[in-house]
Amino acid sequence: MKKEYTVLILGETGVGKTTWINSIRNYVEYETFQEAISKEPKILIPARFNHTSRTGVTREVRLGEPDPNERQETGKSGTKGPRSYILERKDYIINLIDSPGIGDTELQDTANMKAILSHLIEYEELHAICILLKPDDCRLTTWFKYCIKELLHHLHKDAIRNIKFCFTRTRATNYGPGSTLPILTQLLESLDMDLLKTTDSFQRNTFYFDNEAFICLALKNNDIEVTKWEEKSFGISWDRSVEETNRLFEEITKLSGHSTSRTISLNRARDVVVKISKPLALITKTMGMTLDHLHSLKEKAQKLDLKKEKSTDCDSALI
Repeated sequence: MKKEYTVLILGETGVGKTTWINSIRNYVEYETFQEAISKEPKILIPARFNHTSRTGVTREVRLGEPDPNERQETGKSGTKGPRSYILERKDYIINLIDSPGIGDTELQDTANMKAILSHLIEYEELHAICILLKPDDCRLTTWFKYCIKELLHHLHKDAIRNIKFCFTRTRATNYGPGSTLPILTQLLESLDMDLLKTTDSFQRNTFYFDNEAFICLALKNNDIEVTKWEEKSFGISWDRSVEETNRLFEEITKLSGHSTSRTISLNRARDVVVKISKPLALITKTMGMTLDHLHSLKEKAQKLDLKKEKSTDCDSALI
C-alpha cells in the first residue's frame, strides 16, 4: 500500500493556486512538454481566462466542466471551499488540499479558515503547508501575518516547521523570489520563525514555478495559435517547473506528519472552554446571589417564627 502525504495549499486571492494545481497534475502525467501539447490537458479544477493575441483579438479560454465550488468572478477567491485532489506517483500518493484565497475580507477569511480546519480533521496527519507567493508581492504583511497567526492558534507550533514557500510566475525574476524575499525574511524574523535563516533551510523551504506552460496547453486545447518561439519559451518554463515539483515532492516525503485531527480537536475544546467561561462565571455569580438571598429569606423566616413562638408564650401566660 502506497504511503500518503497530505499537503495544505494557502495563498492570497489571485496568486494562481488553480493554475498551480492544474499544472502540477500535468507535470505528473506527461514526461515532456512536447508530449503534453500533443494531448489533452489534465484538468483538476475548471478554469477560465481571457487571452489577447498580438493582433488585439481577445478570446475567452475555458478548461474543464463548471464546478459549483469554483467562483469565477474577478477580484474574489475562485475557490469557495476547501477540496482535496489526489496525485498518484510511483511510490506514494500526494493529497493536495486546495483552499479559498486569503485576503478578501476579514470576515470571509475567518469563515474560510474555519472551513479549512474542518476539512483537515478528515486527515490523521498533515505533512506540509505550501504557501504560494508572488515574487513581487508588496502587500505580503497583512494576509501573511493573519495566515501564520491562525495556523499557530489551531495547529501545534511544530507543524509550522513544515511550511514550504512556493513562488509562482517567476520567469520574470529568473526563477527566483524577487522583491518579495526581503519582506518575507523580515516577517519571519518578527514572528521568530527561522525557516529561511541558513542556506540549507532556504534551499529546503523555497521553490520556484512558472506555470505559463499550462496556459499554452489551454490555448492549444481551445484552438488558439501558439508560435514556435512561444512553444520554445513555454518549454523552458515547463522543464524548470517540473524540476521544482519533483524537488518539492522529495522534500515533502522526508517530513514527519503532524497529528492534525488531535491538535485541532484539542484547540477547539480549548476555544469552547474560553467561550463558555464568561457564561459560567455569570451563572456562578447569579447562583451566589440567589443563595445569599435564600439565606436572607431563611433568617427572616426564622425571626418571624421566634416572634410567633414568643407571642404564643405570652398568650398562654395570660390564660
